Amino acid sequence: MPDGRKFFPTCRGFTIVELLVVIAVIGILVSLLLPAVQKARVAADRTDEMSSARQLMLAWDSYAVQFKESVLPGYKLGLRAFTADGDQVGEVSNSIAAARYPWRLAPFLDYDFRSLYRGINARALEAMQQQDLESYVYVVSVSPSLGLNTTWVGGDQNELGFSPSALSNFGRFYVQKLGDIRKPGELMVFASAKGSDPGAPESDPYEGFFRVRSPRFAAGQEERWAETITPSTGPEDSGHVDFRYGGTAVIACADGHIETQGADAMRDMRRWANRAKTEDYGLSPQ
Repeated sequence: MPDGRKFFPTCRGFTIVELLVVIAVIGILVSLLLPAVQKARVAADRTDEMSSARQLMLAWDSYAVQFKESVLPGYKLGLRAFTADGDQVGEVSNSIAAARYPWRLAPFLDYDFRSLYRGINARALEAMQQQDLESYVYVVSVSPSLGLNTTWVGGDQNELGFSPSALSNFGRFYVQKLGDIRKPGELMVFASAKGSDPGAPESDPYEGFFRVRSPRFAAGQEERWAETITPSTGPEDSGHVDFRYGGTAVIACADGHIETQGADAMRDMRRWANRAKTEDYGLSPQ
């Protein structure tokens, strides 16, 4: 006869072995997913920077149209630039801020510096905009995401640009007019850049810099870039070019097209110098 007692099924929890198996499976899944997520993030950042490069090239072309085919000067003290309010940059801050390209290109971007500061740099721009006007005007000129090929496109006074004696000896070795450009589909104008704090040389590099420099300059000189370029290579040893997209950098060419290239391809001086006919070209008297 039934004794009136009720029986309930027992609820068994996970054993330690089962929990460990589940944790291991989750770990494997995460390890498989993380590279894909990182690749997707890099691809998105690269696409965003390529969009920025297109905007910069439109502005660069607009500058040349307004100034009768003269290209944007690369780097030169004494150039005039103005804020959105019409104040001279050199008076609000100092002449170095106007010597760099951002403030001189800004009018052709409607002073929207978000076109110059993309990705991680967008957060840096937000921090800059919280500073006082004098500081902001200066710092925003230092580290745009894309650096200008100042030595060979527009001229750089730190590398013989604008020097009457240099132009006499070497001829017009840098592009001054749009009509000077021999192969606009090859000549690089802007490239992904990185910089470092000169007051703290041991600090980590930061994204963005106002200029990029070629692996070679004068004929007979050693190459200026490091023999091997890795993510840890210092800015000076890669000409401030930042190969941050899986070993490639975004570059904008004089014909307006945008592409990505690795360090080996960027060692070819034909991508940098209008007169270069060989990959190991160096400046020499004409």
